[in-house]
Amino acid sequence: MTLEGVAVGEERALSPPGKGLDVMLGVVLPIFQLGQAAIACGIAEAAVEATREHLTSRRFEHLGTSLADLPNLRARLAQMRIETDRARAHLSSVIDSIENPGPMTQLLVLEVKAAASEAAVTVTEIGMRACGGAAFSKHLGLERLFRDARAAVVMAPTTDQAHEFIGRALCGMEVLG
Repeated sequence: MTLEGVAVGEERALSPPGKGLDVMLGVVLPIFQLGQAAIACGIAEAAVEATREHLTSRRFEHLGTSLADLPNLRARLAQMRIETDRARAHLSSVIDSIENPGPMTQLLVLEVKAAASEAAVTVTEIGMRACGGAAFSKHLGLERLFRDARAAVVMAPTTDQAHEFIGRALCGMEVLG
């Protein structure tokens, strides 16, 4: 966007001169991180439900059993539930930390998108395996969730960048160096 002939008074600035990065890290990034983590948790939750529905509704007519009667598929569904609950609990702890800031708040904010995004990738991967070839059909919606889960991993700040920021913070270095 190019603005020509536009005058903006200093009173309209979002931050004092030289403090834009502080606003980005202190205001914009936490909201973005939380939003992306919440989306990832929602994707994981939808994958759990799609997988549960598939396993409980599809039957082996010749055996009179459902896919849910197979212990290995129930175990995969359980893994999906655990990963989803773990990501949601982490997100909840980050929200609590933002509401009551402490020494771990910045680190938790840096972690939340990466942790939830990776959980959604894991959960959708397990769901694809549990549902087999049917997972690739559009009627389950799992193939879409599988793709959507991967988007946040490569969306800036990427998971790799988040790991770098977290590592820098853990080593006592400036997060952005």
